[in-house]
Amino acid sequence: MAKDGWEFWRLERVDDGALAWLAATRPNARATIDRHKVWTLVPNRSLFIANWYVTTDHRRGSDYLWTHENIDVHDAREIALDVPDITADELQRIADPQAEFTLDQVDRYSAEKLLGKRVAEALSARRLDRWNG
Repeated sequence: MAKDGWEFWRLERVDDGALAWLAATRPNARATIDRHKVWTLVPNRSLFIANWYVTTDHRRGSDYLWTHENIDVHDAREIALDVPDITADELQRIADPQAEFTLDQVDRYSAEKLLGKRVAEALSARRLDRWNG
């Protein structure tokens, strides 16, 4: 089991193998919904947000949009800076509850809580570099 009961996933697009998401799950969570939910890293916000779209894909039996590779926290920390940023429109779409969640179940966790202070600071520095550059 990963850090504090979290498991991490590298999600790559099935069609071209490109990194799409760094995801986290809590298979031993108390609430049933939290055992099924998938949170994805939004690097430009330094947050993991419950993502109904990835949750649906993670629970499918076939026809996946992404390959879901279980990784350890050390690998998650390494790839966190490679995860592509998302736009405000994409953020709104993934946080939209749709059929998987109610609005109050679209929760979030800081990147620092799941990946540590060093990764959170690197994500912030990346955001500043892109803002200034």
